[in-house]
Amino acid sequence: MLTLKEAIGGTWIFVIVITFLALFTTFVSVSTNYSRCYKLKDEVLLTLERNHGINSESITSINAYLRGAGYSSVGKCPEDGTCWYPFGLNKDYTTGYHAPGDKNTNYCIAKYQITSRTDDEDSKTIYTNGPVGHPESAYYGVVLFFRLDWPILRQMFSIDISGETSIIYLVNDFDEVNNEECYG
Repeated sequence: MLTLKEAIGGTWIFVIVITFLALFTTFVSVSTNYSRCYKLKDEVLLTLERNHGINSESITSINAYLRGAGYSSVGKCPEDGTCWYPFGLNKDYTTGYHAPGDKNTNYCIAKYQITSRTDDEDSKTIYTNGPVGHPESAYYGVVLFFRLDWPILRQMFSIDISGETSIIYLVNDFDEVNNEECYG
């Protein structure tokens, strides 16, 4: 015959086990989604490197890949003084350049021009757009957004995952990047 003391003790052990299982499941799901977002960021960087910058081919490939992977997080581009170009995922996989400051941005890309400085015989400084022999070179920064899809925690946690490409020579960007306003 069970006594009241044994029934209460069993309830406490049951609550402890359920709490542990909930914490463990939460940890596993958050770490899995976080690593998935890093994989998406790496693929975006590789696509920019393969297509020599921000052009219609690279953005179409990035949008198709992110939509195929089920990526739908949105955020705001960083306000760090860098010129960030916001992009969104369109249903038709075309270039999804957004207006600067748009809050429904799926990812942001920044272009960093590489400049080298040389001095000529008159001691004047000449700026070129890259190392000698490579007239156009740049590297790109990318920011993707990681958000928890839980109703209460969605508002509290927003993590930006960023990375940079290696140096890309003979950059082939489309006109919106060269002429449009950027965010930052």
